Amino acid sequence: MPRVSPLTEQFLLAAKHEEINALQHLAISCKTLITLGHFIHQLQKERGISNIFIASGCERFVQQRREQIAQSIESEQQLYTELKQHYLNSKHSIGNTRLFNRITFSLQCLARLPILREQIRNQKVTAEHASQAFSQHISSLLNILLEAADGASDPLITRLLIALFNFVQAKEHAGQERACGAIGFASGAFSTQRKDQLAHLQNTQQDNFIIFLKYAGNDLTSAYAQLTEDEASVQLQRLRNLIQELPQGSSQLSEISEVWYDITTTRINHMHRIEKLIAEQLTTSAEKQIHIAKRQLHEHKNHIKALSDIPLDGSGSSVDYTSNNSNLAQHRLTSNRTFYDLIMEQSEHLKQMNDALQDAKQVISEQKTLNRAKLILIQHLDITEEQAHKRLQKQAMDQQCSLFEVAKHVLKAMNKDQHIISS
Repeated sequence: MPRVSPLTEQFLLAAKHEEINALQHLAISCKTLITLGHFIHQLQKERGISNIFIASGCERFVQQRREQIAQSIESEQQLYTELKQHYLNSKHSIGNTRLFNRITFSLQCLARLPILREQIRNQKVTAEHASQAFSQHISSLLNILLEAADGASDPLITRLLIALFNFVQAKEHAGQERACGAIGFASGAFSTQRKDQLAHLQNTQQDNFIIFLKYAGNDLTSAYAQLTEDEASVQLQRLRNLIQELPQGSSQLSEISEVWYDITTTRINHMHRIEKLIAEQLTTSAEKQIHIAKRQLHEHKNHIKALSDIPLDGSGSSVDYTSNNSNLAQHRLTSNRTFYDLIMEQSEHLKQMNDALQDAKQVISEQKTLNRAKLILIQHLDITEEQAHKRLQKQAMDQQCSLFEVAKHVLKAMNKDQHIISS
């Protein structure tokens, strides 16, 4: 067998080194995304408290709001520190253009938080508008998580990131449900529109849970089952039924607002514990994948060394001294795979990773398409994200097709209109 050139060997090992570097970068990124999830949780709490504060005419949750703002600011600063350290001070930030754009947009959006808080304190904004503003901030953060999942290079980590995104998205819809219900109870009335809004938020939670369960492992599936069976979920369902059965214009409900807030908060806190469990699995899985890649690198080095240690005759072929040389026989036993086998093994490994990634990232692609379609409707029709989602859902039902197909049609129609305008 001809001797393999040192340059060929170096590139084979370099490929594995790059895989390890990518995994290490992904592991750090996962830690930053966990911090992002914690900040989202704090904003969700602040939104719920602020809604009751506004709807009660600044009488309820005064101290709670003050304390929660401090927690939100602390979590926000921690996220900013990690974003800077991980992405701006890192030497491995190549290929993050779309992610950086998402981060830029989110930071610009979050810069308006102090103004919103001041408006809430001075009762210059309604509970509805405050809730929508918080939801926009949280949505911008969720888009960072989605973009990071799309850029992940490992299929196992990607699946966990998809599970994390959909669970956090479901928790966000649960937070919006808490806010919407709190406004209704605090104001003493549930209109038909508000009831429909609550039903929509409950349905979107279930949609996200379905995707979450598809990509979650047994431990996470069991944790979700416990969530659905706990006392807070049972009590919440009773309150949901009560709201739907209330006649329009019902009053004397303000005293239930804190009960609603406590029950929904207990459930959301339970969801946050599951979110932490997903985060732990992300960290553990990233470390495991790095360990596996390093072990494979070590094996590659040993195989290359074993092949290079086999003596050659003048023609460049291995000389068979096995009959009278036990050491050489051992060499041949431990290095019976050729360098070509190593290359093919690495190629097959990459192919399997790519196939698994394509399967997982199809879900991400569909979610991003849906988000872009909703953004177009929001901008062109001046409606909320919830209203945009409802429009797409109705069209999907009317046309008997998937939400993804409707979203693609919206984007296609928009691109066609832009082409006509530009021409």
